[in-house]
Amino acid sequence: MKIKIDDKKRQIIIDRYFRIGGVVVPNQYCEDCGSVIIYYDQYDNEFCPYCNKWLSAPCGDASCTYCRVRPNEPLEIKTLADTIHENIE
Repeated sequence: MKIKIDDKKRQIIIDRYFRIGGVVVPNQYCEDCGSVIIYYDQYDNEFCPYCNKWLSAPCGDASCTYCRVRPNEPLEIKTLADTIHENIE
């Protein structure tokens, strides 16, 4: 996995596929794999890009603008079928 940091745009680019707003959290590493930790601006939360897991559970507030739209995995890949299904609902 390649992680590129674009400080000017405050973006993290992972494997040339994922472009997310955020930063690498200094001096913090995943307890499971030792990877750097990334703060994801859109969801106001930190995650491990290698384990592809959030480091904390959603807050539980149904009106929270971050948690209510947060995907199960930080680097969730949506297929065309997923997008079409979402638009039908």
